[in-house]
Amino acid sequence: MGNEPLDSTIKEAFSEIYRDLDKLVFIANNANIFNQMEVSRIEKSIKQNIKAIEYLIVSQKPNSSR
Repeated sequence: MGNEPLDSTIKEAFSEIYRDLDKLVFIANNANIFNQMEVSRIEKSIKQNIKAIEYLIVSQKPNSSR
């Protein structure tokens, strides 16, 4: 099966997204002004992982116009 590296990459990206979301929940429950930089870093990380997953999925679709 040729999609094993793709599946592994997607699973890894989702795992990182879930870890980041857990951090955000922790920060929200323990509000502190010094956490703003961490929230910004987590936001960028989540967006980057979602874009990577989107790219991987779209790039693996067969060309339907042929």
